[in-house]
Amino acid sequence: MTIIGFCLLTIVPLIYAIHRLTSVTDLTIVQALSNFFSDDDTLRALKFTLLEATISTVFTLLIGLPVAWYLGKYRWKNIRVIRALLSVPFVTPSIVVAMGFLMLIDPGGILDTIGIDLRLETGIIGDIAHHTGWINPGHFIALIAAHVWFNLSLVMRFIEPTLSTMNNSWEEQMRFLPAGKTAFRRFKNLWLPILWPAAMCAACLCFIFSFSSFALIKWLTPNQDNLETLMAKSGGSAGIYGYRIDTSEIVLATSIVQLIILSLAIIITARIQKKHSIMHSIITENSLAVSKPNPSNMAKITITSAVIYALLPLLLVGISSLRIRDATDQGYYFSTIAWQEAWQGNYSSTAIPDALYNSLIYCLITLAVALPVGYIISSCIARLEKENNHNIAKIVEFLTMVPLALSAVMIGLGILIGLLKWAPSLFSWILIPAIPHIIITTPFVIRILLPAIRSLEPEYHEQAQLLGLSPIKAWWHARIALLRAPIVVSAALTMAFSLGEFGASWILIRSGSWDSLSVLVDQLMGQPKFDPLIQPMAMAAATTLMVLTFILFLIAERFRHSEEGSGF
Repeated sequence: MTIIGFCLLTIVPLIYAIHRLTSVTDLTIVQALSNFFSDDDTLRALKFTLLEATISTVFTLLIGLPVAWYLGKYRWKNIRVIRALLSVPFVTPSIVVAMGFLMLIDPGGILDTIGIDLRLETGIIGDIAHHTGWINPGHFIALIAAHVWFNLSLVMRFIEPTLSTMNNSWEEQMRFLPAGKTAFRRFKNLWLPILWPAAMCAACLCFIFSFSSFALIKWLTPNQDNLETLMAKSGGSAGIYGYRIDTSEIVLATSIVQLIILSLAIIITARIQKKHSIMHSIITENSLAVSKPNPSNMAKITITSAVIYALLPLLLVGISSLRIRDATDQGYYFSTIAWQEAWQGNYSSTAIPDALYNSLIYCLITLAVALPVGYIISSCIARLEKENNHNIAKIVEFLTMVPLALSAVMIGLGILIGLLKWAPSLFSWILIPAIPHIIITTPFVIRILLPAIRSLEPEYHEQAQLLGLSPIKAWWHARIALLRAPIVVSAALTMAFSLGEFGASWILIRSGSWDSLSVLVDQLMGQPKFDPLIQPMAMAAATTLMVLTFILFLIAERFRHSEEGSGF
C-alpha cells in the first residue's frame, strides 16, 4: 500500500494536470508536440537547454576528472575533510549557488577587478561579443561555471572511490605487458575500461541536473530560457479555461518534451550504473592495502584550486550580507544593518524568522513522511530480491524512481494545475508545499537505504528472536540499530534537500502565502536595487539557508563510513 500510495502521489497530479491542459487547449498530446516544434520560442528554449546541458557536462568532466584522479591516486592528510569540502556544492541550495555566482561576477567583484566583466559584459567579454556576434557571452560563461561547480562532486563521488580502492600494482604489472608499454596503451587497456562506466554515470547525471536547472538559469541568464524556466514563467496562467490558452499550450508541450528527454536520460543512466556497480565491486574485491605515494606538486595545486573553487562562491554570499554600498558615493562599508532589516522583515513580505519557521515545518513534515516511506519501499525491494522475485523488484524500484525523471518545476506545476485547480480549497492548506518535497526526496532516501538493507544478514533477526526479544525489540536491535548510519545520512540529506528546494516551491508559494527561505531570497533579490540594503538582505537570507544546509551536511558526513570514499 505504501508503494501504491507514493506512486499515486507522484503520478496522479501529473495525469490530472495533463488532462486539464489538453481540455483547456483542446489539443491532443501529438498536436501539442507538433506545435512545440513549429514555435520559435519553444524551439529556442529547447536548443538552449540542450546546448547548456551538453557544454556543462563536458566541462564538468574535463575539470572533475583530474580532481578525482589526484584525490584517489595519492595519500592525503585529512582526506575526509577534503572530500567533505569538495562535496559541499552538491547539497548547496540552488538559489544560494545562484547568489554566490552573482556576487562573483558582480561589478566591483573579484572577476571584475581583473578585467573579466561577465555581468555587464564590458572589457574583454564585450570585445568577444562585439567581434563574434555572440549575444550575452558573459552570462553563458557564468552559467557553465556555476553548473560545473554544482556538479563537480558528482564526478568525484563516482570516480574517486574506484581509484582509491584499486590495487596500485595493476599498473606496475601492465608496464611489463605489450598492452601497457606506453602511457597511451595503459590508458586504453587499463584505465579506460575501469573508469568509463563511472565517468559516463557522472556525465549522465550532470546532463540531467544541468538540463533541469532552474534557479541558475533564472538568475545567471535572465535573457534566455531553458525548458524549465519557460514552463515556470507560463505556469501561473496555465490551466485556466478561456484565459491565455497559449501558456497552457506551452506548458503542455514543454512538459511532455522534457519528460521524454529526462526519462531517456534516466534509463541510460540506470543501464550504465549497473556496469559501474559491477566494475566497482570487482575492483573492491581485488583491492589490497597498497601504500599510496605522497601527492605531487601538480596534485597539490589541482586539489587546492578545486577546494578554493568550491568554497569561494559560498564565502562571497556571507561577505556580501555584510558589505553595504554607500548611497552617497561608489564605495562600500561593512555593517550588520542588512541582517537587522531582514530579520525584522523590512522590505519584504516575510521576515527571516518567519521564512525559517516555514522552511523547518516543511522539512520536518518531509522527513516524517519520506524517511519511513523510503524505508518501507527499500525493505520491500530487498525482500522481493531475496525471494528471487527480481522482475517485480525491478518494477517497484523503477516506479519509485519516477520522480527523478520529473523536474522540480514539473512536479510543482503538476500539483498546481492538477491538484489545486481541481480542488481549490487546498489553496488554504499551509502544508501543500511539503508535497513536492516528499516526492523529490523519497527516491534519495531509497537510494541511500536500499544498499544497506540488502547487506543485512537475516540471521541477525532470527538470533534476536531466539533470545526471546519481542518482534518490535528484535526489529529494533537486529535491523534499525545496524542501519543507524544510513538512516541518519538519509534523514540529514532529506532535510537539507527540503530546505533548499526552490523550483516547486517557487511555483506553489507564488500562488499562496507560505514563503520559505529559498523563495524569500528570490523575492528580495528581485526587487530594484536603488536601496543599498536590498542585495545584502537577500544575501543574509541566503546565508541563513546556507548555514542550515551545511549543518545537516556535516551530520550526514559524520555518519558516513570512511571506507565509502567519496561515493554516495
